[in-house]
Amino acid sequence: MLIYSQGMVRINKKSYPFFIITALYFVLGLVNIVFAYLALACMLVPFVMVARTGKKPWCSTYCPRADFLSLFRVFESSRKAPAWLNTDNTRKMVFQFFCINLFFIVMSTFMVSRGQMASIEYVRFLIAFTIPLELPQFWAGPALPDWAIHLAYRFYSIMFTSTILGVILASLYKPRTWCSVCPVNTLSSAMVRRIRQSAEES
Repeated sequence: MLIYSQGMVRINKKSYPFFIITALYFVLGLVNIVFAYLALACMLVPFVMVARTGKKPWCSTYCPRADFLSLFRVFESSRKAPAWLNTDNTRKMVFQFFCINLFFIVMSTFMVSRGQMASIEYVRFLIAFTIPLELPQFWAGPALPDWAIHLAYRFYSIMFTSTILGVILASLYKPRTWCSVCPVNTLSSAMVRRIRQSAEES
């Protein structure tokens, strides 16, 4: 077992092929966009694990995206990530950006449900940039209201955005450079600190 540190994450390298989950997620989105709701597991399970263990097993072992980015070790750049990329300010900026993204997702979904805007049924990168490709839907799937389809595309978009950013950083620097600024890691770290502080005070 190889354990090493990269940014704020301790990486416990095991042989579990969790990267398949990341690939499967995007493939299933082509089958039917309803599968985009699987993103909720990646958004909720890490914090359940922190609450139960007081540690970050998701980030260190189970995260499918982290395992996927580890594949880039084959093409690993010798360039060290710039110092600013591993600062608290950068982590806060990335976290705040994704919070804003989630805010727009919630508000636009609410507006679609009220008939105040049309459902956006395409993928966007970084909120604003439309990907000029229509996702093929090979399975008709269950009949969903417009707001549910809109929300599914928004989940798919946020997962697409974070994965592409991770791939860019993995191509330029170390494979799991994204992990040091990942919003899930940032919030998980804050939860761990709070749990430890509460334990020390009690």
